[in-house]
Amino acid sequence: MKNRTLNSALALPVILFSSHSVAAIEPASIDAGPIRIVPMASVQTGYDDNILSTSDNEQDDIITVLTPSVQLIAEDGVNAYRVAYRLSQGIYNDSSDDNYLDHDLSADAHLEFSHRSVLDLKAAYSRGHETRGTGLSATGGIANAIDSPLEYDTKTVGFNYTFGAEDATGRIELFADHLDREYQNFRSITEARDATETTAGAIFYYQVAPKTSLLFEARNKNIDYDVDGGNSLDSNTWKYFIGATWQSTAKTSGTVKIGRTEKDFDSSAREDFSGTSWEASVRWQPRTYSTVDLSTGRVEKETSGNGNFIDNSFVNINWNHAWTDIVSTDMGIGFSSDDYEGAADERKDETTSLNLGLNYDFRRWLTFGVAYQYNDTDSNIANTDYKKNVYLLTVNASL
Repeated sequence: MKNRTLNSALALPVILFSSHSVAAIEPASIDAGPIRIVPMASVQTGYDDNILSTSDNEQDDIITVLTPSVQLIAEDGVNAYRVAYRLSQGIYNDSSDDNYLDHDLSADAHLEFSHRSVLDLKAAYSRGHETRGTGLSATGGIANAIDSPLEYDTKTVGFNYTFGAEDATGRIELFADHLDREYQNFRSITEARDATETTAGAIFYYQVAPKTSLLFEARNKNIDYDVDGGNSLDSNTWKYFIGATWQSTAKTSGTVKIGRTEKDFDSSAREDFSGTSWEASVRWQPRTYSTVDLSTGRVEKETSGNGNFIDNSFVNINWNHAWTDIVSTDMGIGFSSDDYEGAADERKDETTSLNLGLNYDFRRWLTFGVAYQYNDTDSNIANTDYKKNVYLLTVNASL
């Protein structure tokens, strides 16, 4: 079992607009004694015909994002450690009020006490932003009061512990994460959205074939908002799943779970929720150079001020195909439905998204990508529909 956590994340992703078109760069490192230093840089420029995601008075712009990053990696046998930093500066050609500067600092450790006892640790600090027209700034009349991106800090710590060999009949996985989010500007609007989220759970795997296991999972998520009013959104959510996970069986691998969700609010003024829940991620690889990924799920997202929560269901399909050793394409389509539970206006949004990308690995250390993205959101509430077209050019470089 070799460095599963850190090697898989060696190439720190540098992505604008959630683009799926990322070429396969293979960064080299600088040896500094026991530490390897891996610097990378990305430049991405794109045209967005609706930067504020509005239904009318659409504003277009050219956006450039500069993203340098560096990773420090150390290995001690099967144990591995990483510290990573990434800076992302977004520059709008005409709308300078929407410029942003994000920072991400993280640390990971992968510790193997034996072949059947493995611990992964993580900690991260992020100074991020919400683009105008998304998140809290997309809520009703709030949008008119916000004239620049919303900035927030998040602090995260977590662990994942597995006991049991990968080929053992029984194996258990324990995990927990704690996140603290605090907005930094427009405090009269954002203060009530500061919150902490604590997630903990356990999964038991029972092997029924050499590469196939049944799974049984229980997961709890507690959300505590810093401003506790009489109609608080504080809640506690339990999820219970049964399912299966498999690897490389008939050219497929994946995990499928189905179960039940119970969401209880601290405030008696809000209606509790229970219902069916599912999570699935399946990969089909008919050829070594062609991969199809399918993901679907039903999740409860926090509302930005309308209703109790957002009942979200989604399905995404992405196909990556390598036409030659240096040229590949990405094609993806997604469907998402948001029901605003408890909202007086019974709001429901349905979104269709499409992405097309072409990647060119010019050198091991230099790649180019072009992409097109389309988003169409349809809502039963006036002035919340919008369409967006984005065209992207990306250059990734390393040593």
